[in-house]
Amino acid sequence: MFSRRNSMIFISVLLGVISGVIYGLNFNLGQVFPRLNQLSTTHLFLLQFLFLNVLYLLVVYIVFKQPDQTGSSHHVLLIILLFGIFFRLCLIRATPVLSSDIYRYVWDGRVQAQGINPYVHPPSSDSLNSLRDEVIYPHINRPASPTIYPAGAQIFFLFSHWIGGGGLKGLKIVLVFFDVLTMIVLIALLRTHGLQESRFIVYGWNPLVIIEIAHSGHLEGLIVFLVVLAFFLHSRNRKTLGVLSLACASATKIYPVLLLPAFINRGERLKSLLVFFSTILLLYLPYSSAGKKMLGFLPVYFKNPYESFNLGIKYFLMGMFHGLDYFLLTKIFAGIILAAGVFIFLKHKGNEEVLKYSYIMISLQLIFMPAALHPWYVVWLIPLLAFYPSPAWLVFSGTVALSYLKYVSPTGIMPKWVLYLEYLPLFGLLIMEYLWRQHANRRWFPWRPKDVTV
Repeated sequence: MFSRRNSMIFISVLLGVISGVIYGLNFNLGQVFPRLNQLSTTHLFLLQFLFLNVLYLLVVYIVFKQPDQTGSSHHVLLIILLFGIFFRLCLIRATPVLSSDIYRYVWDGRVQAQGINPYVHPPSSDSLNSLRDEVIYPHINRPASPTIYPAGAQIFFLFSHWIGGGGLKGLKIVLVFFDVLTMIVLIALLRTHGLQESRFIVYGWNPLVIIEIAHSGHLEGLIVFLVVLAFFLHSRNRKTLGVLSLACASATKIYPVLLLPAFINRGERLKSLLVFFSTILLLYLPYSSAGKKMLGFLPVYFKNPYESFNLGIKYFLMGMFHGLDYFLLTKIFAGIILAAGVFIFLKHKGNEEVLKYSYIMISLQLIFMPAALHPWYVVWLIPLLAFYPSPAWLVFSGTVALSYLKYVSPTGIMPKWVLYLEYLPLFGLLIMEYLWRQHANRRWFPWRPKDVTV
């Protein structure tokens, strides 16, 4: 008879092998089952993605049913980690089919390698004619618009161009490298908080994380590493370094700034704010010659209703109250998130509570997203689900990918049923979780850090 540990190893290997077949075939099961080729590329991709999520939820449930104590079997950890790495390596050579953002990353790196400030000229500018090719340039989205990516991202694009050869594959290798580091740091963070290290499977095997970073090559591969590193440094009482890591993440993609209130406590606010903002300023200095152009496409992104994508509450409110101003609602939502940040900033917080308040802030951001909620925006919440394993967010990390159906819709508009399928389970499960956690005995709900409640 199998011991509990051997049973877990067997199930993990079995589900890992099944998942590995799909990743290994680059989501092309049509090679094995020709009838599937009747589906469009996007529909076939999402069908396999949803199947992977079923396997993922099953293995996460099995892992979390294990006794919650520090110290996991080295065999279990190694199996989970190796499969997580294998899944990612399978997709590095794949051409992105769901997003074209990586082409802009490569372009911005190429422009900088020629000594040109990426904020000054959009890709379509005549002054950049000599940099165009048939591999990258035709796939850049919004070629007539300046770049939207902050200074930290631009430095990363240049760095990736130098060491990755200026191509898609090289950039994805760098992103996957940081993604693997995220898994390793997450294991250390779980150990620090006295939790079972195998919980990192929540991030390591999450199909959305794997697809958005290893397949589509999104910048979240770096962002999540910097944020998880900030959590780890803070947990080891290296608070200044933690704020520094968070500043680098915020200078790379703006939204990690939302976590700053969770990292700052009484008596250290001035120092932390000085470190945070001086780091961002320092990263922007190489691009200061662009002046106001450093804002790039960002102001349009927040104001233009055309940029609205996959917004649950905003969609439902604008449907109920016709004539509601889109930009006004954007400002209201931003105000809600800002108010929550100010409240957390003013609170006295224990060391462990940085995770709790970060979880709250990211959840609020995703619920009250002011502009657009693309699937990859959900990725940075996933590491925290190793500490707060919310069924609502775990399910949403799978259903959010259905928003890609907008791009194969005959009308080019998101089908309403997709929004209902994404958001009604999310909101319903969040309410159920809240009620459950209020009334459940701690003995029956041990899946949280010690002495921390949500």
